Amino acid sequence: MKTRALLLSLLMLLPLSLLPSHAARAAPIAIVAAESTYGVIAQAIGGKQVKVDSIINNPNVDPHSFEATPAVARKVAKAQIALLNGIGYDDWMSKMLAANPAPHRQVIVAAELDPALIMPDRNPHVFYDPLVALKVAEKLTQLLQQADPTHREVFADNLQRFKAQLSRLNEAQAALAKRHPQLKVTATEPVVGYLLRQLGWTSLGEKFQFDVMNDTEPSPAEVARYEDNLRHHKVAVLFYNRQVTDPLTDRLRALARSSGVPVVGVDEFVPPKTDYVQWQMQTLASIEHALGKAH
Repeated sequence: MKTRALLLSLLMLLPLSLLPSHAARAAPIAIVAAESTYGVIAQAIGGKQVKVDSIINNPNVDPHSFEATPAVARKVAKAQIALLNGIGYDDWMSKMLAANPAPHRQVIVAAELDPALIMPDRNPHVFYDPLVALKVAEKLTQLLQQADPTHREVFADNLQRFKAQLSRLNEAQAALAKRHPQLKVTATEPVVGYLLRQLGWTSLGEKFQFDVMNDTEPSPAEVARYEDNLRHHKVAVLFYNRQVTDPLTDRLRALARSSGVPVVGVDEFVPPKTDYVQWQMQTLASIEHALGKAH
């Protein structure tokens, strides 16, 4: 007994860092997301058990012209789980993953989780569909539970919390669609195509929108039709991509305002200090505010 008491006394004198502890857990699971849109979903599901790096997290960056650096390549190479959009939206990420193969790394491509959700025109902005966000969250939960079974219930609880938030978003979308049914709208780029599908709204001038997105100069006829829709108020709203502007889109925004067409700016990434559902709800609030001012 004396020996045991002596050992306990000695242990009490040791620095805490040298004592065995249940708090000394495995390092957080390294997740790299091509865009903050997926990074915030990963954080919501993984919580303290993950370390998330979102490569593009600045709303002012144009994803179509993004060029990755060696520092980005190192983050991608070390990731245990990688998240990206797909459909050509972030090809730079696909190339990096291919250039840095890792047999145990898991990759989630949002656009490939449920092909039935992808629009026939292959609009790459799938993150504006809450159903796609849910598919990403569910797949990520599955991978995290496999990688860290100890926190299986934590990941499951986080998923349920995320689903509840998505339910509130779906309710808000349904309420907006009910207040403003079957609107015809347009956009400088097809960024909110999946949101418009959720709302049951029709997007006019899509050929023009895809040309702008793909850095193709719209034909004079396309521009004329587009301007006619604005000038004669054939559309209820003009959406514009805040991250990509040029003299043509600036002119169209000015034309919309002078014609009394509400203008709503949208982003391709979740802004800093905002989660996925907050971002989507803010977009809905901006739309509602613009439509309210128009009446």
